[in-house]
Amino acid sequence: MKNNIKKLDFSTVLAGSVHDMKNSLAMLLGSLADILSECQTDTCSIKKELSRIQHEGQRVNRDLIQLLTLYKIDQSQYYLNIAEVYIYDYLEEIILEHESVLSERGIDISLQCDTALHGFFDAELVSGVLKTIINNACQYTNDKILVSAESVDGFIKLTVTDNGKGYPAHMLFEQTTYKTTSNFGTGSTGLGLYFSSQVAELHKNKKKCGYIQITNTTDASSELKGGCFSIFLP
Repeated sequence: MKNNIKKLDFSTVLAGSVHDMKNSLAMLLGSLADILSECQTDTCSIKKELSRIQHEGQRVNRDLIQLLTLYKIDQSQYYLNIAEVYIYDYLEEIILEHESVLSERGIDISLQCDTALHGFFDAELVSGVLKTIINNACQYTNDKILVSAESVDGFIKLTVTDNGKGYPAHMLFEQTTYKTTSNFGTGSTGLGLYFSSQVAELHKNKKKCGYIQITNTTDASSELKGGCFSIFLP
């Protein structure tokens, strides 16, 4: 007797499971936000711990969103939402989301950007990239993170720099694609960088294509010397 059960497509099953997990996590984060709003610093001894749990929950939520987005990109189901972005205000809003957690860790985060600078890109997608990189910088910096933006040769260059030890040599590159690798010693899956490269590559304008760059800042004139991540958007 033949088995007529159709074999499941694992990527579709995984995408559905990730979607369910994201929804459940969103409910948990909503409840946690309600608790924090009622928790006063002077009377709540675990407010800092709750804030850290919220931060980690938001990080996991971003990872799940990245997985779903990569699935949609792979299935040609994602369509860019290109709009004009006033970059100083855009970056300032992203930084504000991280300030309280970074302050608790003794990390200063600053912004360097011309207030008149603007560009056209998918703000939500790029925001996911920058939030992931800032979160990573938070783990490796000594005590400073700089978010900056500038116009370079027809590209909008958005950069996150820290004053830590910098990226290991095998991670330093400038290219349009990044192949994800896992490091079981550090727990890194490479998902963030792979997602970043895919987001950059989706952005095209005429003959120019977006890309990412990972370097270590050694320039004596640079404000910070450490890991430096940049995404270039045409």
